[in-house]
Amino acid sequence: MKLPHIISENVLKAYTPSEQALELLGESIRKLVSENFDWDDDQCPSLKDLCVHVINKFFERNPLLEELPCADLNHLYEILSFDLPIEFCINKIDYDYYWEKRYSDKFGLFMHLMPRDATWKKLYLERHVQFMLENAQPQYNDEETMVELLALCNPYVKKVVVTQLLAWEPPLNMEKEDIPEVWPEAHINFVPVFQQLTNMEEFDLIFGRNGVGEAFTWRMLKVAVQDCKSLGQAVDFATTLKILRLHKSCVDDIHIQALMRGLIINTTLEELDLSNCRIKDDGACCIAKVLGVHPKLQILNLCDNYIEKKGAIAIGFALLMETVAPLRRLVLRLNPLKHDGCLAIMRAMVRSNRPAELNLSACGFEQDTGSRLAQMIKLNKCLIKLDVSNNWLDEDGGDKVIESLMINRYIHWLDVRETDITKEQQKQIKMLLMRNRTGEEEFSDSEVEIVDEEEEDEEEEEEEEEEEEEGIEEEMEEDEEGESKKESEADDGKEKTVNFINTE
Repeated sequence: MKLPHIISENVLKAYTPSEQALELLGESIRKLVSENFDWDDDQCPSLKDLCVHVINKFFERNPLLEELPCADLNHLYEILSFDLPIEFCINKIDYDYYWEKRYSDKFGLFMHLMPRDATWKKLYLERHVQFMLENAQPQYNDEETMVELLALCNPYVKKVVVTQLLAWEPPLNMEKEDIPEVWPEAHINFVPVFQQLTNMEEFDLIFGRNGVGEAFTWRMLKVAVQDCKSLGQAVDFATTLKILRLHKSCVDDIHIQALMRGLIINTTLEELDLSNCRIKDDGACCIAKVLGVHPKLQILNLCDNYIEKKGAIAIGFALLMETVAPLRRLVLRLNPLKHDGCLAIMRAMVRSNRPAELNLSACGFEQDTGSRLAQMIKLNKCLIKLDVSNNWLDEDGGDKVIESLMINRYIHWLDVRETDITKEQQKQIKMLLMRNRTGEEEFSDSEVEIVDEEEEDEEEEEEEEEEEEEGIEEEMEEDEEGESKKESEADDGKEKTVNFINTE
């Protein structure tokens, strides 16, 4: 008995009898076993089933879909081969179940959260484009040969994730005399790819190799300036691109300069992720130039780079420009900004009305940085979320931050973990942030109680210290008096002995 795929496996398990039920007395004489779905396996297949198998065998030559009834069509999709050419299937097959089975057969399980508006055909074609780009060989110009297939995939591809790129290697048909001594470092050209994928909204790129094992060489991680230049030129053809990620790659200032030349005229990007690279101050200056003129950029992620004082000053200057992008989130964590770099960002935040989220985690706060942070919090009116975790604030800096939060009513989230502040200060900060989130105009009773309890505890500690000091002083005075008494008694004894001797 053939079961359609629309019946869930849980339904079949629900109808499966238990071992105890099969041991009942009536089971041995029961003739009609409705839960046995294999009762007709030994029978000859019907003519209808044979016809469906023949259609499947010659489906590429004569694709019959609209002519079949619904039940037979579902049967055909279940047995349809996965070896059909992708160019043929894109136009002919829209049934989601077929693409789900084909995805599982080629790429395995789907390990990510499936978007709400996604279909299995869309997911399969996006993964297929990823597979083509990751295995394209630059020595054969494979990016130019896949143009027709990319054009067919274009209506369904909105997100492309590339986790590796193959480096140039000598072609098999090249003679040894023609092989250059220094091999080119450039990878595939992205311009023809972006020209065809005009509906792409997100592009995620990592320059590297996967599953290399013992064959690893440092050449696999090298990035040519031409790669970033071609990527910057390709972005101009993607009129719908909103998210660009170039991360976990050996990209330094020269590469960023080549990339920013293409992005400076872009008007569609909303998120730019350049995290986990090797960007220094000169590269940060180029990024700040784009930040100062971009019309739509909302998220800028520069996490885990080598940006210091000069780069931070450039970013802070860009935030104060009239033509600055409508930035909503700025991530600078894990950069060695130190005191001067953090101060440059904080100065800009005092006079700027963006961004609303700032991440300065693990940026190397110094002795005076905590007080400057408190001054910025006191004067800033745009920050909603601030992360300064894994920095050094100390108790004095924590007190100043609390005083600033007493005035600031705009910050809703403040991360001060691992900043060497006390637990009592953390509690006060949480209560003040809760006040800002709930919109209360005055302190609540619980907040007042916390402050009063801390003041009372401090007073009690001071009184106890004073009492201990007084007790110690009294004990010292008693000891001195006892010693003086002993000395006087000893002197009296000496005088008595002397007088006794004289009388004798």
